[in-house]
Amino acid sequence: MEIRSAKLSSNTFNINDEIMAKINNYSRKVLKADEVYAFPVILCDNDVDRDYERFSVKSLETLAQMFIGKTGIFDHNPKGENQTARIFDTEVKTDKNKKTVTGEDYTYLLAKAYMIKTSKTQDLIAEIEAGIKKEVSISCKADSEICSVCGADKRIRPCAHIKGRTYGNKVCHTVLEHPSDAYEWSFVAIPAQPNAGVSKEFSNSFDYEYLNPKKKIILKSKEDLKKELAQKDDMISMLYQSIIQDIISMKYLCEPNTKKEILEQELTGLDCEKLLKLKQSLGKQAQNKSLFAPQLWEKKDNKHLVNQKKSTENNEFRL
Repeated sequence: MEIRSAKLSSNTFNINDEIMAKINNYSRKVLKADEVYAFPVILCDNDVDRDYERFSVKSLETLAQMFIGKTGIFDHNPKGENQTARIFDTEVKTDKNKKTVTGEDYTYLLAKAYMIKTSKTQDLIAEIEAGIKKEVSISCKADSEICSVCGADKRIRPCAHIKGRTYGNKVCHTVLEHPSDAYEWSFVAIPAQPNAGVSKEFSNSFDYEYLNPKKKIILKSKEDLKKELAQKDDMISMLYQSIIQDIISMKYLCEPNTKKEILEQELTGLDCEKLLKLKQSLGKQAQNKSLFAPQLWEKKDNKHLVNQKKSTENNEFRL
């Protein structure tokens, strides 16, 4: 399960007959306009967030259909008593006057939600109107996590690029693709993007406890998991840089006139699998350039031998 950022929107609309018809698709009795409170919510967008992740525009269009009819709760707590509102319509909108950090037109998923006006909800409605209850987040599932640097799907073929780090002139982030489910959206209190009034939370324990209530699973704390991930990220980064340096060294041996800037830029877009294949290929070329070829190498450049007519099987160690 993925919990993504969202926020209450400043987009306004009037409750008319068309809107009431959509709302009444979810009610058992025919509701009247004065019985409901409706408000807009920006669920997610295509900009890179604080966790260096973003949705593609195509993903937003897919989620638009998935979130119609989804319930609004508090703090992603799936108790029935926490159900407060429901989305009755969605729309993907683009602001051509605003650009994302990647240079795209800012695009967002706008949802329209409603709740019933009761003594229980009147305080919440007042808090929404006053801007107190402002931050919300969504819970959904994305089947693909694409690296912005090399294009690898990290769920299928993990790469060595780490979110938030710069490779060449690119800051690595993850593009969330192929949404397969939308769970709910929640009022929350912890903002992830203060400037946009966005909040988000991530927890794997919700999935296990909610979907498998009878199954006992011991989960590590978020702090321990973050620490382990940080250590693994550092190790992967060290190995990645080591492979890069090996490739650069062998490239200079094979092609001394290679420009370092161009070579580093070419290597930036390669994932680990491609880098290892390149290293293997350059290794075969480099061994033929070396004047000190080990005895057991399959191919040897024997032009440096004094006697060209001698057998090359083991001549390096014969007198």
